[in-house]
Amino acid sequence: MALNHPAPALDTFADYLLQRLSPQEILDFQVSEEDQEYAHDLIERNNAGTLNTEEETDVQQILQFERMMTVLKSKALLALHGKS
Repeated sequence: MALNHPAPALDTFADYLLQRLSPQEILDFQVSEEDQEYAHDLIERNNAGTLNTEEETDVQQILQFERMMTVLKSKALLALHGKS
Protein backbone atom coordinates (compact mmCIF):
# COMPACT_ATOMS: atom_id res chain seq x y z
CA MET A 1 0.00 0.00 0.00
CA ALA A 2 1.57 3.25 -1.12
CA LEU A 3 1.09 6.42 0.88
CA ASN A 4 1.19 9.38 -1.46
CA HIS A 5 -0.08 11.93 1.04
CA PRO A 6 0.24 11.09 4.73
CA ALA A 7 -2.08 12.68 7.24
CA PRO A 8 -0.72 16.06 8.39
CA ALA A 9 -0.11 14.87 11.95
CA LEU A 10 1.81 11.83 10.71
CA ASP A 11 3.86 13.99 8.38
CA THR A 12 4.65 16.40 11.23
CA PHE A 13 5.61 13.54 13.54
CA ALA A 14 7.91 12.06 10.90
CA ASP A 15 9.62 15.44 10.48
CA TYR A 16 9.96 15.72 14.26
CA LEU A 17 11.71 12.35 14.49
CA LEU A 18 13.96 13.18 11.55
CA GLN A 19 15.15 16.25 13.43
CA ARG A 20 16.18 14.09 16.39
CA LEU A 21 17.48 10.94 14.74
CA SER A 22 19.74 10.58 11.75
CA PRO A 23 18.17 9.23 8.56
CA GLN A 24 20.37 6.16 8.90
CA GLU A 25 19.16 5.52 12.46
CA ILE A 26 15.60 5.58 11.21
CA LEU A 27 16.38 3.28 8.29
CA ASP A 28 18.18 0.86 10.60
CA PHE A 29 15.21 0.50 12.96
CA GLN A 30 13.57 -2.92 12.97
CA VAL A 31 10.99 -4.42 15.25
CA SER A 32 12.05 -7.44 17.27
CA GLU A 33 11.80 -10.91 15.83
CA GLU A 34 9.22 -11.71 18.50
CA ASP A 35 7.04 -8.77 17.39
CA GLN A 36 7.41 -9.81 13.75
CA GLU A 37 6.30 -13.34 14.59
CA TYR A 38 3.32 -12.04 16.56
CA ALA A 39 2.27 -9.82 13.65
CA HIS A 40 2.64 -12.70 11.19
CA ASP A 41 0.55 -14.94 13.43
CA LEU A 42 -2.14 -12.28 13.71
CA ILE A 43 -2.24 -11.81 9.95
CA GLU A 44 -2.65 -15.55 9.37
CA ARG A 45 -5.37 -15.78 12.01
CA ASN A 46 -7.06 -12.65 10.66
CA ASN A 47 -7.19 -14.27 7.21
CA ALA A 48 -8.74 -17.34 8.84
CA GLY A 49 -11.25 -15.16 10.72
CA THR A 50 -10.20 -16.40 14.16
CA LEU A 51 -9.16 -13.20 15.96
CA ASN A 52 -10.78 -11.98 19.14
CA THR A 53 -11.59 -8.29 19.66
CA GLU A 54 -8.29 -7.49 21.37
CA GLU A 55 -6.32 -9.12 18.57
CA GLU A 56 -8.33 -7.23 15.96
CA THR A 57 -7.29 -4.03 17.73
CA ASP A 58 -3.67 -5.21 17.67
CA VAL A 59 -3.91 -5.78 13.90
CA GLN A 60 -5.21 -2.23 13.40
CA GLN A 61 -2.40 -0.81 15.54
CA ILE A 62 0.20 -2.84 13.64
CA LEU A 63 -1.17 -1.51 10.34
CA GLN A 64 -1.04 2.06 11.65
CA PHE A 65 2.53 1.50 12.81
CA GLU A 66 3.48 0.11 9.40
CA ARG A 67 2.01 3.17 7.69
CA MET A 68 3.92 5.45 10.03
CA MET A 69 7.18 3.59 9.42
CA THR A 70 6.64 3.72 5.65
CA VAL A 71 6.29 7.50 5.80
CA LEU A 72 9.20 7.88 8.20
CA LYS A 73 11.58 5.66 6.25
CA SER A 74 10.58 7.30 2.96
CA LYS A 75 11.41 10.71 4.41
CA ALA A 76 14.68 9.32 5.82
CA LEU A 77 15.67 8.03 2.39
CA LEU A 78 14.89 11.39 0.82
CA ALA A 79 16.93 13.17 3.51
CA LEU A 80 19.80 10.74 3.05
CA HIS A 81 19.88 11.50 -0.65
CA GLY A 82 19.59 15.27 -0.12
CA LYS A 83 16.04 15.66 -1.39
CA SER A 84 14.31 16.82 1.81
